[in-house]
Amino acid sequence: MPNFFSAFTSEVFRPLVTLLIPGAIAMSTWFIALLWRFCTLRELVFSNHAESGLVLALAMAFSGLVLEDMGARFESWLDDRRKQHDQSHFENWYAYLRTAFVAEPIGRRYIRTLVLRLKFELGTAFAMLSAGLGLLWLWHLGLGCGTVLVCELLCASFAIWLILESCSTHDTLAKNRANLLDEIRIVPPSHPSSD
Repeated sequence: MPNFFSAFTSEVFRPLVTLLIPGAIAMSTWFIALLWRFCTLRELVFSNHAESGLVLALAMAFSGLVLEDMGARFESWLDDRRKQHDQSHFENWYAYLRTAFVAEPIGRRYIRTLVLRLKFELGTAFAMLSAGLGLLWLWHLGLGCGTVLVCELLCASFAIWLILESCSTHDTLAKNRANLLDEIRIVPPSHPSSD
């Protein structure tokens, strides 16, 4: 019997979290506005579900890649900011990249989790800004002022919160990479005592 959860391995989960979810958020309001504004497009989408779904999936992946690139640029800015407080930041980062571990320390899995979280936070923060801009177009098309205001506040709040969280995640990531450059402790398995 196939395992349902095997589909959620890191090879599938990582692009879903870092590309498709931010991409979907970024283009959601724009897609709604396009359907609202152009009746022929709406009819085309409703009569061609499979093709529309494929085009939307490709558009989400493209948007996600653009957002990931924006997040990488912001992460570079965070690296430069961290270097002002910690002169060894880039030294540690490059030394970590050159390190091949014979036995994988537990901290490597934790770092992978932090990198995934950082990419999600940055991509989704920029996606919220894109969705907020799409809301302005929806307001122009006739969406109620109160609805737009509440949604804009939510987008702005999430964007600010995710940027602040990404700063914290980036600092935690830098500290843990530096920590893994120290001596790795390998604990042999305990043997049962023979009495």
